[in-house]
Amino acid sequence: MQKKGAKTSVEKALDLIEALKEHYKLGVTDLSNILGLNKNNVFRLLATLQVKGFIEQDESGDYKLGVKTLSLEYAYIKNLAFFDTVRPFIKKLRDELNETVYLSVLHNNDLIYIYNKESKSSVLVNSRVAKRYNAEKTAAGRAILRGKKETGDIYEIDIEGAEPEVSEVATVIRDETGHVISGLSVVAPISRLNQTNAEGIIKDKLLKTAREINHMLNIVLP
Repeated sequence: MQKKGAKTSVEKALDLIEALKEHYKLGVTDLSNILGLNKNNVFRLLATLQVKGFIEQDESGDYKLGVKTLSLEYAYIKNLAFFDTVRPFIKKLRDELNETVYLSVLHNNDLIYIYNKESKSSVLVNSRVAKRYNAEKTAAGRAILRGKKETGDIYEIDIEGAEPEVSEVATVIRDETGHVISGLSVVAPISRLNQTNAEGIIKDKLLKTAREINHMLNIVLP
């Protein structure tokens, strides 16, 4: 029988996830101290969460949140007015440029692409949906990081930084308070997206779309 006031395994697991959310990554000893649990209990919780994809272990042996936690956020986002609002704009931009358009979010120090509308071109780059990238190596990641510090129109261009032969132009989507919700970007082969057109029509249409989305979100979001 569980002692009165004692935490359940579910509560302990949620506390562990919250600790990693706050500290980015931690070792077993740190988690044991933060949670007030012995190391054996922490190891058991980590093992279960790791199998389910909610926790990952890096090369140093420390633990951090896994991509499965982002899938929960993605499921939540899909049920928001935000997602219903932005999809038509993403489709319109895809149709205007005939290039793949992405939504992305930061997850710890990484960028993960959560949604796209693919180009109808016969030559496509590999999908980035649900993939993790170093935020600093992607245009979308750098745009989001800048957007957290700067106001106004922001854009970043990446030519083969994240992937060979692939380019990206990115900006941010904000809510009515100016807070960055996600990245918005166009990704295409370098043969179709080079420095010249990235600085020209693609950047201009991307920023125009972001402004339209931001304006609509001010109306739709409570």
